[in-house]
Amino acid sequence: MRVLATALFLAALASAAAADALRDPTRPPPRAVAGPRAREAGPALSAVFTGGERRSAIFNGRLVKAGDRVGDYLIEEVLADGVRYRHDGVVRELTLPHSGDPIKKPATATPSGAGGGQ
Repeated sequence: MRVLATALFLAALASAAAADALRDPTRPPPRAVAGPRAREAGPALSAVFTGGERRSAIFNGRLVKAGDRVGDYLIEEVLADGVRYRHDGVVRELTLPHSGDPIKKPATATPSGAGGGQ
């Protein structure tokens, strides 16, 4: 009798261990224990859009306008080529890099003598 009870106990224990190993794949992973705060990546500006008087920008991967928050950053103003933001009580500006080359526009007229002759 004692052997049977021990065998049943071990079988139940093994079954519980196997159930722990099988996790629901749709269940989010357990959260890590809170430790020191991970260092936040610096701000990134990808684009600035202008539509009449309104401007918006892609800041840290999000579309923003003046007054929006992205994490700990407060967008104070979207400039013609950047943003003015507040972070940790300090106001800073971030601008898009300029290549130095002027924007090339397509020609609107064909040069004389080119494109189809007689």
